[in-house]
Amino acid sequence: MSSQPSPAPHSAETEKVFHWINELSNPETRENALLELSKKRESVPDLAPMLWHSFGTTAALLQEIINIYPSIHPATLTAHQSNRVCNALALLQCVASHPETRSVFLQANIPLFLYPFLHTTSKTRPFEYLRLTSLGVIGALVK
Repeated sequence: MSSQPSPAPHSAETEKVFHWINELSNPETRENALLELSKKRESVPDLAPMLWHSFGTTAALLQEIINIYPSIHPATLTAHQSNRVCNALALLQCVASHPETRSVFLQANIPLFLYPFLHTTSKTRPFEYLRLTSLGVIGALVK
């Protein structure tokens, strides 16, 4: 018999979160995973380290950002594209605001990927939402 306690099993909710994080690596399942994880960012206290330390997740989130660069100029960003990238940005904001991941987030120069969004001038709702969410990521770094 072992004298060490066995690790606590993951809850069903934690298992779902890990499943969605895994789905971020597949472009076919990424959109739904972004939506579900962005809904959970306030209720899962360690979501930021889970995202940061999982293989390929940060790259997948950056890919979402880079994918809409061509829609910035000319300004052709749709509401659907804006919602999708803003879900990715919400997850990055989670990483930026967590004490365990804030400094590595900065060291990786992730905010540099957001500057093109802040330089947009279109007054349409998709662009306003994109700018506001991008500012939220940067604001999370100074809290």
